[in-house]
Amino acid sequence: MKKLLLLFASIIALASCQSKNETTTTETASAEIKVDSVTYSLKTPPKITKDGDTVITSFSVKYPKLVGGNEAVISKINAQIEQMVKDQTFSIDDTVQTTKTGSIESLAKGFVKEFEDLAAENDDMPLMGWDYEGSGDTLLISTKVISIYYQVYSFTGGAHGNSNITYLNFNAQTGDLLKLTDMVSDTTALKKIAELKFEKSQKAFAKDNDFEYDRASYFWGNPFFLPANIAITKTGLLFMYNPYEAAAYAYGPISFDLTWQELGAIVKKEIR
Repeated sequence: MKKLLLLFASIIALASCQSKNETTTTETASAEIKVDSVTYSLKTPPKITKDGDTVITSFSVKYPKLVGGNEAVISKINAQIEQMVKDQTFSIDDTVQTTKTGSIESLAKGFVKEFEDLAAENDDMPLMGWDYEGSGDTLLISTKVISIYYQVYSFTGGAHGNSNITYLNFNAQTGDLLKLTDMVSDTTALKKIAELKFEKSQKAFAKDNDFEYDRASYFWGNPFFLPANIAITKTGLLFMYNPYEAAAYAYGPISFDLTWQELGAIVKKEIR
């Protein structure tokens, strides 16, 4: 799991170096846009198990909140970011899922309550604390596009925890969430370019880790497909497959980027 988290961190660091340093604050027609953050954390009191182990369940989130700019547009973007954070909250109990229209605090309390209920019902079983960590920031702020990332690690028992990352891209003038068709004019052409870059990156990954690249190990027997998460950065598009999305858990997160030059004429002028 530490390896997965390091991979996520390195991917974010790379994207941030490409984008954030020069674009965190950008002049718009209204006012300068700056980045603040929202944080919330909750921990249970330490519980001592019969074996003498100390168990703590914790929930923490930190995500970007934009300030400045056009008030209506920025409020619209912030509302979508907050809802995404709520939607990403992991729960094994559907009753907690229904609280996603409430506050972050209510989700945190629901997460902790699930653990406490499970612990009370299984007093004789070995117990491990649960953990939920969510953190995010901006990748790019320009006069045309605002893009953010949010990464999550959650553990609710089992062999390992779960990690994933979400990218959101917004029209900086309207606050609308951008779709892939808002970014490129030809998704079929994008898929062909992306597949070549994917194979190149995974062959290099295999070589670096001393194993043979095997196309059959990816996409669960299906043809190549684009990932659910694609971010707009200063230099191009960043593609991210979360664990299990394109390959087995052991492969971890898989990412690659396509520069504006590699993408060529299919990039829409509205995002550059």
